[in-house]
Amino acid sequence: MNIDLRWDSVFSRGRTICYRSGQPMLLKGSQKGNVLRVVEGWALVTDPHPDGTPTFLEIRGRGQLLGETSALSGEPRNADVTAVCRTFVQVIGYERFLAGLGCDDVLVGMLLDAQQVHKTANMRAGLRRFGVVSGLSRLLLDLAQTAGVPLVAGVPQKVLAEVLGVTPRTLYGAVAELGCRGAISTRWPVVHITDEAVLKELARSDA
Repeated sequence: MNIDLRWDSVFSRGRTICYRSGQPMLLKGSQKGNVLRVVEGWALVTDPHPDGTPTFLEIRGRGQLLGETSALSGEPRNADVTAVCRTFVQVIGYERFLAGLGCDDVLVGMLLDAQQVHKTANMRAGLRRFGVVSGLSRLLLDLAQTAGVPLVAGVPQKVLAEVLGVTPRTLYGAVAELGCRGAISTRWPVVHITDEAVLKELARSDA
């Protein structure tokens, strides 16, 4: 049984919820509760500061979990989660989530691996040591891998700029350069990866 089917079995008795674009999904500091699994769409994970400015942590998409850290640790939520676009999730209580994990050592191992990946995956895109073109290339590759197809749909330019820590104008220039190099084609809010090899090369560069 593959990992998606294993998670299907855990979430099979849950309910499906649709969040609209910009709607809060989880709030930092709230007590452990439901665990969410993304079915369609994207969720922006940020760390809010007392002055109201958020720090980007990552974007989670299809098949990925939200709220699992709090369920496992028993501690309050450690981040805000907001729907990037219309986003559908499967929802179960943390008790059922933990019970499902307890019966499946493979899922426990996969979950621990996924948490380690979450610490380094999309967060790297916003690090200043990467150029904007390189950072955007890395981010698009990460998101496409999550989506399971060579395109990223539903993530507005404003969110991509926020993730990279740049202005919309700077992002526009980076998108234009990727397009000129044949790596992507855009019809917002959809980005098609037209040449993965070129995009990977740019991701490794300091462009």
